[in-house]
Amino acid sequence: METRYLKIGVVAVVIAFLATGTYLYAGESYDEKIEKTGTVLEDGAISGLVVPAYTAELLNVTSISDLNGHASVFDNKIVGIDPGAGITELTKKAVAEYGLSLSFVTSSEAAMLAALDTAYKSGDHIVVTLWDPHWATGMYDLVYLDDPKLVYGEAESIESWARPGMKAEDPTLAKIMEQYSFEIDEFSGLLAYIESNKDDMSVGEATRSWIDENPDAKERWMDGVEYQGGRGNIEIGLVSWACAIGSSNVLKNLLEDVGYSVTLTIVDAGVMYTGLAYGNIDLITTAWVPLTHAQYMENYA
Repeated sequence: METRYLKIGVVAVVIAFLATGTYLYAGESYDEKIEKTGTVLEDGAISGLVVPAYTAELLNVTSISDLNGHASVFDNKIVGIDPGAGITELTKKAVAEYGLSLSFVTSSEAAMLAALDTAYKSGDHIVVTLWDPHWATGMYDLVYLDDPKLVYGEAESIESWARPGMKAEDPTLAKIMEQYSFEIDEFSGLLAYIESNKDDMSVGEATRSWIDENPDAKERWMDGVEYQGGRGNIEIGLVSWACAIGSSNVLKNLLEDVGYSVTLTIVDAGVMYTGLAYGNIDLITTAWVPLTHAQYMENYA
């Protein structure tokens, strides 16, 4: 997978964020709105705090409110992911809402998964932030903790969004994105396939193989679209979440098959939405709505 950084002034974005608390350029105002292009997964995405099933059974930890009574066995911490992720902001809120005594430690998805893997294989207790669709829920026996205060909300949808004006400029691309939608089992199967083949295939190779093994999905997504050379360059922005990496790589393969040249750009969520709003990114495939990415939708949609 080709990985790039935004061509826009990322330093300027960071400076603006430090000064204002939002991902906007210093000295600029934002007028145009990003455009929804499709629903990648409808009402099938969930997020929250998870523990191994053996932890839930042995300690009777089934709700977020149960964590305080067992803080020491969790090393007094919740292991999270990137500081800019939507689930990170929700977890900060959960810590406050439930009055948790555990510290919330941010890291990265890779670091969180490494900690989960180490604890699980050792039979140790751990609590981490997680979401579905994700391959980890198929690899480990995990339990989402009840969230009676609905800090993490109900099941969400994952949507695709485009830079301002893109749908009118490229009706073929708009048609593909409208048709690009997964069922939850299909999405989870894709992510599990990528993970189970990671030692033998790159992500790009694994997604190509998965597409070849799921021709009905490709036929559904590309219905009415034929190959045409020189369709143009498309830059897809994504965060380093498994669901984003999987869906973006599948889309890259699909678009290249019909004549587009595609680049994948991995960035922080805030920078991704800013890049989309300012036209430096053309598409994203994993906008979690209405809650996880609410702050970005409020600014740009």
